[in-house]
Amino acid sequence: MTLDEEIGAVIMVGFRGSLTDAVLADWKRRQFGGLLVVNLNRNASTAAAMTALVAKVRSAQHHRLIAATDQEGGGVCIAISSVPCEPMPVGRAATATMAAALKKLGFDLDLGPVSDVCSGPSSIMWGRCYGTNPATVASAVGAVVDGIHDAHMLSAAKHFPGHGDTSVSSETQLPRIDESLATLRSRDWPPFQAAASHGVDFVLLGHLYYPVLDTVHSADLSPVTIRMLRTDVGFKGAIISDDMEMGAITSSTPVAVAAVQFLANGGDMVMIAHHISVADATYDAIKAAVLSGRLPRSRLDDAVAALQALPNR
Repeated sequence: MTLDEEIGAVIMVGFRGSLTDAVLADWKRRQFGGLLVVNLNRNASTAAAMTALVAKVRSAQHHRLIAATDQEGGGVCIAISSVPCEPMPVGRAATATMAAALKKLGFDLDLGPVSDVCSGPSSIMWGRCYGTNPATVASAVGAVVDGIHDAHMLSAAKHFPGHGDTSVSSETQLPRIDESLATLRSRDWPPFQAAASHGVDFVLLGHLYYPVLDTVHSADLSPVTIRMLRTDVGFKGAIISDDMEMGAITSSTPVAVAAVQFLANGGDMVMIAHHISVADATYDAIKAAVLSGRLPRSRLDDAVAALQALPNR
């Protein structure tokens, strides 16, 4: 894989509207490694149109494309009628049913399970999380990972190091969570450990500020977070960011700068959810960082290797 192809491979991209010739030409040039479909982008409204879109983007690739969407059940489901939206809390069988429907559309990755432990009804994750008890959430998370894998789909536990103890949405601002490391280890991380033990393929890092981990950087831009995900949680798979276009990032850090920092710290795939122009700028920034030595080529190679090592489920 060339340097240009490696740079594209570590970026997951969403775009607004239908797939145009211009978007497809950009995709052929940049070789983005991930396609993200979210309802807000209104890419396709029928199963046939979605299947065609995913297939057309995949045909532009020289390397593997990971097509992803969020199918949690409850209030977070793709707006395609052929994909059932099971009520929360979903278990293994219901998850497998939803994921199998995604698979028929051409998707590879179901961005779940939500692995956050909610602090209570005031949590921003209430209705998406599996409860307030770490053991209960861990058990549910393991079952959902298994259900996604039953459908031969990749899974992604989110949002490490834990998004359940705040009422603030990272869509608009950076949530601050003042908890001890002991609380993180005993309350927030058991579900991620369960996901890892069930072979979860990705862990998605949340845009969260935990002063106990890093007083300067948000958790997703701190090497401490990734080190602890590897050592304390024992996760060996690929690490993906949350959408870098969210307000928690853009309110303080340019998207391209944040993307380079995430990769340099040990992240493997950067998510740009809505604008291909932002993805293009991120691509250019990553390339400039590699050429200048700010992002070692070896780190980029490792990220690509982690993505290539993902199973074809």
